[in-house]
Amino acid sequence: MERGPALLCTEGMLAGQRFPVTSEGLRVGRDAGNEIHLDDAGVSRQHARVLLHNGAVWVQDAGSRNGIFVNGERVPDHKQLKIGDKLVVGAHTFELVPPDGAPAPRPAAPVAPAGPPPKGAPRWKVWPFVVAVLFAVGFIACIGVLGSRGDDGPAAATTPAQPTYSLSTMLEPGAAGPASAPGAPAPAGSPSVEQALAVVAGADPASDLAKVPDPPAGTTARQLQDMASLNYDSGRLADARIQYQQALKLDPACEICRVRIDRIQGELAAKVQATFDAGMRAYDARQFSQAISAWETVLMLAPDPADPMNARAKESLARAREAAAGR
Repeated sequence: MERGPALLCTEGMLAGQRFPVTSEGLRVGRDAGNEIHLDDAGVSRQHARVLLHNGAVWVQDAGSRNGIFVNGERVPDHKQLKIGDKLVVGAHTFELVPPDGAPAPRPAAPVAPAGPPPKGAPRWKVWPFVVAVLFAVGFIACIGVLGSRGDDGPAAATTPAQPTYSLSTMLEPGAAGPASAPGAPAPAGSPSVEQALAVVAGADPASDLAKVPDPPAGTTARQLQDMASLNYDSGRLADARIQYQQALKLDPACEICRVRIDRIQGELAAKVQATFDAGMRAYDARQFSQAISAWETVLMLAPDPADPMNARAKESLARAREAAAGR
């Protein structure tokens, strides 16, 4: 089991307690089943999660009501932590500290200024090398500028770098998005992979949202988010997606709803594909009842007749039922 730094509680009822962060993760919340149980009215039952992934420590908001804060700034979804960062959950403050036995980082020792050269040192031998280096750097820079210019116009204006988050995906399993490096989430406001593919295929996100059934009368967007979070934790992804979409219909400015919808759609797509493949393996092994069960689950997870997986599951299901009847 991958082990890493620890969370040291510095303020609150758990002050002085140390919680090692592992790849299995630490659940933080008011529920007694959490690894870090906080008996605090300002903390949700399932408030946050801290885990070690590929040598880095991440914290994720689990859909809490009052949010989580790192170094005084609220974290809307997830963020990578470094040694010394302060995590605030309700009335409790935690500091990320090095693992037991690991030496704390030390400041670099000051470098003593170089003394005068010894008598008789041939100073004239230094400046030719400096001039040569400066000449080479300038030459390379000129080549780069000339190469970046067009044939008939001025050099192209540089585009400012887009801001990026620190998961999904997602660091979370199943999360995905276009990014500048593997594992890095998409820039804020940019579409996810699923959204981009849907746009290429001619899908209209606004019309998709319009197909979502209206939420129950009197239900608020916050209540829908809480219900969606519970369904997501219980593995009921389809129900969680609908409730986040209903919350988005009530509150179009709900950015966390958009993030969670994208993540759930990616996880649903992966689950549908895995379930369909399991049905194919069962069918090839002539285990027709198992294949039928798997493809019925695919139809439940992908009920839209326009979904290609829905059509494939229907065709496969018909073959499996014929094969089972002909035994």
